[in-house]
Amino acid sequence: MKTNDLILKTLSTIVSIIIFLLSIYLYFTGHFYPGGGFVGGLLCTMAIGLAMFTYGIETVNNILKINYIYVTALGLIFAISTAMSGLFLGQNFFKHHFTHAHIFLIGEVELHTAAIFDLGVYFVVVGVLMTVILSFGKDAK
Repeated sequence: MKTNDLILKTLSTIVSIIIFLLSIYLYFTGHFYPGGGFVGGLLCTMAIGLAMFTYGIETVNNILKINYIYVTALGLIFAISTAMSGLFLGQNFFKHHFTHAHIFLIGEVELHTAAIFDLGVYFVVVGVLMTVILSFGKDAK
């Protein structure tokens, strides 16, 4: 049976892109404003889940081809390594490190380990939640 879901597919594609861009924005502004890796990861998972709901799990998996267990492991590596970086440098556990750098055409930026930790949290949230969603989706068959 052929369905007429042109409006659903068009709107969910646009909304998924907007949600994903919002997740990236919240990740990058999360150190100085509300947001961060956890909320950004939740929104990224929501965008992927909406695409899976609209187009089907197999279609989205064929496009993305991501093993979310590896995404979780990568996030844990980022988070643990930033937490341990202080110990390797002879300082306290979870010591925050930052520096200022001048980047051509951008100007003065602050580079800090909290952004790497938030990226690890982002990956862990996306990896764990997508693994749960995919395991529930596969059990339904």
